[in-house]
Amino acid sequence: AVFSYSLIGSGFFASAKAQEATGAGVKQATSNVVVDGYLYGTMDSGKLKLLNFLIIVPDGNEPCDLSDIRYIYSHDGSSPQEIPGTSPSGITSVTSDQSVQVSLDNLGGPAAGGTFTLELKPKFGASLLLTRKLSDGYTGGVILTA
Repeated sequence: AVFSYSLIGSGFFASAKAQEATGAGVKQATSNVVVDGYLYGTMDSGKLKLLNFLIIVPDGNEPCDLSDIRYIYSHDGSSPQEIPGTSPSGITSVTSDQSVQVSLDNLGGPAAGGTFTLELKPKFGASLLLTRKLSDGYTGGVILTA
């Protein structure tokens, strides 16, 4: 009887360890930040100059320091480049409790009718890739999904 209890106990232990490993893998594979709502653009001289958007950490994920997120931007087939993101509100980290506004400035394009790609790369977790096409008559405001 003692032997069978020890076998059952070791089975429960192995099962718990497998569950922990699976949970850790799923957490690492999901993005640590997501865009909460729409992207908002400002045009200058006929080209997209500024993007504003809200980000949030999904429930169950750890808070993320804004300085640990890289923003990689490209438009109309240009080479991707890192753009510094700023938070006008002065908040330095994002949690699952509140959205944080992020601004990307001096983008240099695209013009109306063009496309752009924005990749949010947190220090931990998977990247979030966004691709959007500006409408032909776009002059600023909400950027709808591709």
